[in-house]
Amino acid sequence: MACQMALSHLEVPNMKYRHLAVSVLLASIGVAQAAPVTTVASEDFSYGSPTAGSINLSGLNGGTGWAGAWAGASAATVVGGAMQVAGNSNSLATRQLATSISRDVLVDFQFTLAAGAIDRNDFLGLWFGNFNGPNIGMKGNCDMSSGCTSDLFVRTNGSSGAFSTDLSLGSTVRLVGLLEKTGTSNVFNRYSLWVDPTAEEFDTLTGADAVYTGSSGLASFSSIGFRSVNLDGGDRLRIDNLKISLIPEPAALGLLGAAFLGASLASRRNKKA
Repeated sequence: MACQMALSHLEVPNMKYRHLAVSVLLASIGVAQAAPVTTVASEDFSYGSPTAGSINLSGLNGGTGWAGAWAGASAATVVGGAMQVAGNSNSLATRQLATSISRDVLVDFQFTLAAGAIDRNDFLGLWFGNFNGPNIGMKGNCDMSSGCTSDLFVRTNGSSGAFSTDLSLGSTVRLVGLLEKTGTSNVFNRYSLWVDPTAEEFDTLTGADAVYTGSSGLASFSSIGFRSVNLDGGDRLRIDNLKISLIPEPAALGLLGAAFLGASLASRRNKKA
């Protein structure tokens, strides 16, 4: 990630440095390249009890970038270093961010169907702001036995969504979502989903598996939460390695690109001298 480049990179050879400057400048004018992101909150849930199902997630505070501990329903527990869901609640597990977010945001987590089966309208989603806001996760379109192929979804509003990928029993997938304000919108109005993205897809944020557009009515948010609906008694779903990151503003990328280019040109002049 470009945001993780150390200052020592300023001392790399000219050709490599010029390539870096060009890459950043391409980003500033909207050309696909590695996406420099800053993680503002993360959670791996590995701080729970080793005894399956014995700990309520409420009150646990093992992640980083948060303003307080998790709160929520007893249906959310820590099992095997992951959050396990075995019940239904609009506020299954909620948490406050350390800061309010109003610009493009990237969410990244692992999702597992550990037990049970996906039936029509079975639902587990991660929401921003409130449970009616932007959501990403699982929403069964039909019964698992009937061969559905689209269980994972994103949406900015409403009760539908844009769908991709069949979720099979025992499988773990990586979900990456990009929530954006596009055009002149001052509210989030586009949500893109990648399921098990390749390194190139993740770096460039291209080739999304599903895209949903529509006004969320949400200009900023400072809380997240999980909502579960219609899960049966034997269903067990797991969430792990949750990360929330910010995408830099285009203006900031432009300034960064200009700084890199200026330093590169100065290095080139010094070498000629």
